[in-house]
Amino acid sequence: MKELPPLGSDATVRLSRQGGVTAMLSRPREIEFARYNPDEREQICSLLKGCLPLTSSEPGRGDQRFYQIEVRFRQDDRDDQLMLQVPEDRAPGELVRLWDKGLVS
Repeated sequence: MKELPPLGSDATVRLSRQGGVTAMLSRPREIEFARYNPDEREQICSLLKGCLPLTSSEPGRGDQRFYQIEVRFRQDDRDDQLMLQVPEDRAPGELVRLWDKGLVS
């Protein structure tokens, strides 16, 4: 299983919904860690850690929808990226709320 690396204020999370016509019409959500305080960043990291065991390595089949989470960060003085795909039917409520509202609450 993948692990979430330490994420600093330079990290960015891009959340998109994939599969189906509705998903194609919606724009991805961008979360720039620099815009959030440390507690909010920790809340986002906790959500991401909770998504790790739900991640599917198979892309959506047919009309199956999934949330794609791209985490961009710097590690060892280089840019890096982590990609997660969480099937819609397994997505935690916090991820769905983040997608629906486009913010952390």
